[in-house]
Amino acid sequence: MNNTIEIIRYPNELDWQRCKILALNTVGKKSINSPDHNWKIQMLKSEHSPIRTLMFTIKMEVPYWVSVHFSRHKFGVEHFVTSQRNDRQINYDRNQAIQSQYVTHIMDINAQELMFIARKRLCKQASEETRDIMQKICKKIIELCPEFEDLLVPNCVYRGGLCFEFNKCKK
Repeated sequence: MNNTIEIIRYPNELDWQRCKILALNTVGKKSINSPDHNWKIQMLKSEHSPIRTLMFTIKMEVPYWVSVHFSRHKFGVEHFVTSQRNDRQINYDRNQAIQSQYVTHIMDINAQELMFIARKRLCKQASEETRDIMQKICKKIIELCPEFEDLLVPNCVYRGGLCFEFNKCKK
């Protein structure tokens, strides 16, 4: 089975307008115009709280052990993973299941957490398989939401070339 990625939901223009209304409200202003591309990029770069209202729903078909890597992330994301319970599947024995068994993993995630997960899961310290899945997610997101280009990057890129991992990749 191949890894598949599907973006079920991503921010539309109404979501961005709402984000702008919320952002301007915090400084006592009212939103008059729809946010343009540059405003969106600046808002994402600044990582101010209104970007946490921009939601994505990402569906993945991945090996169980890769799903576990994504499940480690807890803030700004909810995970919905196919159960491995014996009473939920026909002719299935959880005790015999191998970690490479494919599961459907759906993440409901906000924009800030998406950028954070990308920083961790695009890092050379992440497993090659997990990094590959994250790269595919980022590619699809950027196709749908070009304002995320240059923002879904490994942590070392985000930090201007600095790496704080215990085992640096020497990139």
